[in-house]
Amino acid sequence: LSFDSFAKVLRPFMLGNHASEDIPEAFRLLDTDHSGTIDIGELAAFMPVIVPDANPYILLHHVQKADKNGDYKLNLSEFTDLIYKGIGRDIVLGRL
Repeated sequence: LSFDSFAKVLRPFMLGNHASEDIPEAFRLLDTDHSGTIDIGELAAFMPVIVPDANPYILLHHVQKADKNGDYKLNLSEFTDLIYKGIGRDIVLGRL
């Protein structure tokens, strides 16, 4: 990701619902395969930039908190919930 794209993704993770207008763009940037969902691999590819010791198991644990349909992926609605509930911030700060 370019620095501008990185900042667009990081902003909602850190600011939560105070950056609600940035959530759709962050989602689009993380959804690298354009499937309409963010899977663990896509999230894991971004996270080491912020949390070098992040691993897919920790990310899966956090994704499951917002994954309403149990497919281990986040659609835009689930991603928005993840951000609004502060789970994104917990991920960035390395909290379990």
